[in-house]
Amino acid sequence: MSPTNEETASGPKLPISKNSRKVFFSFSNGATSFQQGCLGAQQATISGVLNIRYTDEKPIFAKKIEISFVGKEYAFFRGTVLEDKKTNDEEEISDDEISDDEIAENDTFSAHSAKRKIFEASVCIWKSQSKGSYEGVKFLDLPFKFQLPDNLPPSICMDRGWGRIYYMLKAVISRQPINPDSNKRSKMIKMIVPVVRYTVTPSPTPSRWLAKEEGPVVARSVCYDVSLDRETFGPGGTVTVPVKLYFRESQVYLKSIFVGIKEYHELRTNKYETTMKGYIAENTVKADAIPITDGPNNEISMNITFDMPRAKDLVYDVETTYLSVTHKFKAKIKLGGAPDIHLSKVIKVENTMSREEMFTSPLSEVKVLEIVKPHKPIAISQPLDKLAKLDKKSKRMSPFLPFFGKIHVLDPVTQKRISIQLLQIVDSKNPNLVYNSRSLAVPR
Repeated sequence: MSPTNEETASGPKLPISKNSRKVFFSFSNGATSFQQGCLGAQQATISGVLNIRYTDEKPIFAKKIEISFVGKEYAFFRGTVLEDKKTNDEEEISDDEISDDEIAENDTFSAHSAKRKIFEASVCIWKSQSKGSYEGVKFLDLPFKFQLPDNLPPSICMDRGWGRIYYMLKAVISRQPINPDSNKRSKMIKMIVPVVRYTVTPSPTPSRWLAKEEGPVVARSVCYDVSLDRETFGPGGTVTVPVKLYFRESQVYLKSIFVGIKEYHELRTNKYETTMKGYIAENTVKADAIPITDGPNNEISMNITFDMPRAKDLVYDVETTYLSVTHKFKAKIKLGGAPDIHLSKVIKVENTMSREEMFTSPLSEVKVLEIVKPHKPIAISQPLDKLAKLDKKSKRMSPFLPFFGKIHVLDPVTQKRISIQLLQIVDSKNPNLVYNSRSLAVPR
C-alpha cells in the first residue's frame, strides 16, 4: 500500500461520518445515545433506528438495506532507522486490516502503520418483497440492535489521533441506479459512534512504602513513610498522599517532594514500536513550604494532593494488538547531602462508577414501529478478523520528532503477545449472538 500525502506529511487521515438528509441514524425512542448498558459491567448493545425519508414523487428503489457496526484500531508513526538503545524510564519528555512497515521509506525517513478490524457485525434489516426486484421505498423507520462482546475495548484517541480505536455504524442501500449508464448501485451513510467502557469502583487497596529504623545505630540517613489509598483511579477528584520523613543526619536536608501519575503510550506495528510518556497529574512542594515538627528526629509530616483530570482529558488503560496505555504512580523526594528517594507503583486509570450509579438505569428496549414491514430475518455475516503475519526481523528507529520520543525494538515476546491478542478479541461471552431489526436473536 502506498501512503497518501496526508499520511506521510502530517499524519493519518481521521475517520469521518458521511451523512444524508434522506437517510440517517437516530437514537432509539427515549434513549440519549446509541450505546445502551455499561460495557464491562453488564450486557451492552448498540441500538438505534435507521430513518429513511423520501417523497411519494421521488422514492428510492431498493432491493435490500443492510446495517453494520464495525470497530477498528489504528497506529501510525514515522522516523529514521538507528541502532538499538535502551531507554530509561526516569528520563522526562516535556481501510482494512493492514500492517505496513515500509511505506514512504528512504535513507533517512520512513512511516509505519498498522490497522485491523477488532469487531464487525452486520444484518439485513429490509429487503424487497419480490426476490431480485426493486421496490419503491419512501418512509421507513428500521430499528436495529448489536450486542457488544464483554471484552471490547473502548473508543480512544491518543497522540492527536495517531493511535486510535473507533467504531462506526454503516447503512448500505442496494438501489437502482438513477442513471442507466451509472455503475453506482448503492447509497451508503456512516456515523462514528463512541463506545464507552465502565468499571465498578473497586474496594480500596492501599499501598505503603515504609523505611523506618529505630535505635541508636541506623543505616539510613533519611527514613520515610509514604501511603497511597488505592490502586484504581477515575476521572476527577483529588488524590491525597500522606508523606512522613525522618532525618537522622544533620547534614542531610530536604529540597522538594514530588508526587504524580505518569502515563505511558505504546504504538506498535508488526516490526516496530514507539513509546511516549508524560505526567497527567502532579504536584511539587518545595521544602520551604513544609513545616518541620519539634523532636529529635527532625520529622516532616504532610499530605500532598493533586487533582485527577476530567473524563474528557483522560485516556484510560487499554491493551490491544497495536496500542497500549498504562499508568504509574511516582513519588520523588529530592534531598541535599544524600541520594534522592524514588518510589513507583503500577496503577490503573479507568472509567469508574459506583454500582448504584451503574445499575439504576435499565437497558432501553428497541421498539418496532408499525410502519416496519415483517421481512424475513437474514443471517448475520461472519466477522472479518484475520491474523496478521508477524515478521521476526525488527529494526530500531530514532525519535519521531516532533511527534514521538523514544523508539523500542519489538521483541519476540511482544510479537507473540500480538498474535494472542488477535485471537482474544472474539473470545467473549456468547459472541455469536446479535439481533436483527425486529430484536430477534439470529445465530451466525
